[in-house]
Amino acid sequence: MFLLPDAPGRWIAVAQASHGLLAWQIAAHWGVRPFPRPSPRAETLAAVLLHDAGWTAFDADPGVDGEGRPRTFDRMPAGPHLEIWERSVSLAEAFSRYAGLLVAEHTARLARRKREEARQAGDAGTGRLAEAFLERLETQASRARTALEADPRYAQALATGAHAANGAILAAADALAVLLCAARPGPFTLEVRSRGGETVPVTVQREDPRTLRLRPWPLEGRGLTVHAEGRVIEARPWTAEALREALATAPVQRIAFRLLPTGAPA
Repeated sequence: MFLLPDAPGRWIAVAQASHGLLAWQIAAHWGVRPFPRPSPRAETLAAVLLHDAGWTAFDADPGVDGEGRPRTFDRMPAGPHLEIWERSVSLAEAFSRYAGLLVAEHTARLARRKREEARQAGDAGTGRLAEAFLERLETQASRARTALEADPRYAQALATGAHAANGAILAAADALAVLLCAARPGPFTLEVRSRGGETVPVTVQREDPRTLRLRPWPLEGRGLTVHAEGRVIEARPWTAEALREALATAPVQRIAFRLLPTGAPA
């Protein structure tokens, strides 16, 4: 869950499922020269949509921290976080083996980052959890890849740079959706892949709370408007019980965000 500041004294609680749909809208428009489009398209877009599918139960009842602030994905213990990531991989795999492989590899990249952050912080417990999680995930991904290499629909993508490009699209769409939902100030740099397999840095600048500008521009068209939904709640300390009830009954608000090329008219 993300807590997006709204009017004074209000948050919009955006669930990870809505964040996933936001990322899907971005990935569905990805691919202008020199950037490749998702291929195979259906399964890659399914991976983007489902990469956080395991968070649904948590987002309905996230609990609160010691200050009464609703727990978000970046403010929770490592154990439950890793369990939810593992569930997300399984759910994606239930829809498509290839989507499951992309989500597994994407999640492994995030887990390696978590392991490194734990090492730097001297958090041995989190480091061990992340290491064990990575071992399971990498074994699962290796088996899935071997099976998919025998399927003609996926063999070519796995044998060429197309598979890495699909993973980069998932990572970029996820990162952009996080930046939108978390309202982080920036600037940021995303590492994406060109059609030739080279790494291309895309600079992301925030123009206002609902608008990001990208350079170079990787999306179809001259701009893109995307949408998410969230529950409007008060920005105040909560009890876990009161928050659970509020998230079930609070009004839903649709939020429009804009992605624009640098220099394009607003």
